[in-house]
Amino acid sequence: MSFLHPEFLFWLLPPTLVLFYFWLTQKPLQHRWLSEEVIDKLRAPETTMGLKGRNGLFFLSALLLVIAMAQPVILTPSQLQAKKLYIVMAIDLGEKNFGEKRSFALAMLDALTMEEVEIVAFDDRLYRVAPRSNDRMVLADLIRHLSPSSKPSKLSVTDKLWMQNNVDMMLLITLKNESDGRFLRISSSADILKVQEKLLEMKNQKRLQEHIPLFFYPLGMAMLLILIALSSMSKRRSVSVGIALFLMSWTPYKSEAGLLDFRLLNEAKRAYESGEYEKSERLYAQYQLRHDSPQVRYNRANALYMSGQFERSRYWYERVYTSDPILSERVSHNLEQSEIQIKRAELQKNKQETSATKEATPSHNTPSPSPKKATQTTRLFEW
Repeated sequence: MSFLHPEFLFWLLPPTLVLFYFWLTQKPLQHRWLSEEVIDKLRAPETTMGLKGRNGLFFLSALLLVIAMAQPVILTPSQLQAKKLYIVMAIDLGEKNFGEKRSFALAMLDALTMEEVEIVAFDDRLYRVAPRSNDRMVLADLIRHLSPSSKPSKLSVTDKLWMQNNVDMMLLITLKNESDGRFLRISSSADILKVQEKLLEMKNQKRLQEHIPLFFYPLGMAMLLILIALSSMSKRRSVSVGIALFLMSWTPYKSEAGLLDFRLLNEAKRAYESGEYEKSERLYAQYQLRHDSPQVRYNRANALYMSGQFERSRYWYERVYTSDPILSERVSHNLEQSEIQIKRAELQKNKQETSATKEATPSHNTPSPSPKKATQTTRLFEW
């Protein structure tokens, strides 16, 4: 048996053991004043598991949980195929002994069976000959058609290759002795054999091995022990309803509307239905501060309209943004009525100012005063 994540054992077992050591060895507070014999005489006979036994179950559960997090497995003899390695081969294009360097590159390519190879060449610049591929025939043909360069080759131009993070190995085909240690230099047949040994070692490290997971056994046992320990606890007094409501009121989630909000909303609707439109508008304004919505704005505008405050009602009708077709139709109708009432009031005001400037006798058709309340009925939008 082996563990996929043994670090959990190293990091969690020591603090768990220390914690339960102090937990299991501490003595109750009454032992400071009374002896063990006196406490045994005063103690009622236990009908459930004792404190030490229950703490022991919790201790075993903690150990089993740590073992489950380490993921124990049984390794099988069969192994899966290792992941293909990504290898970059850099070829020196210098004129000196270029044919020999090309032959080393071809021999190295034949040794890289089933691997993905990217080929680059360099002189004083870096050239990409072939992208990442495992087609040996195409790669070999590209290497054969390489031609030497008259420019002096510089190893420093290959620094750009190290910007690729997923490269497993970098090979340098050159006859120069200079190397910074990052590349595996190939200048002889012995170097090719060393690279083959290095590849075999890397493939064995990356080879996957089949295993049978066992983590659910300690996990299930830990859950069973915790259930036994909790079920053995004596019954406690139930929490009062007042405390429960207090705790529920401190829940972290945001509710749509509390009890006080519903009460405020109902008072606003009752005030509207009873004809107290100014009071209804004030209540809707208070409710809007907590829960703003198109329906609340619509109801507030209705109360303003019915109280004769047409300009303010137009202000809130214009700010009812909704995609509900029924509500949009009602808002458009009431907004039009508000504008009619505003124009009518302006016309009435102009007539009164004109008649006041004339010294003629007043006409029998005296204009009626501006209504304080609208006669046009509006409906509350129920939701």
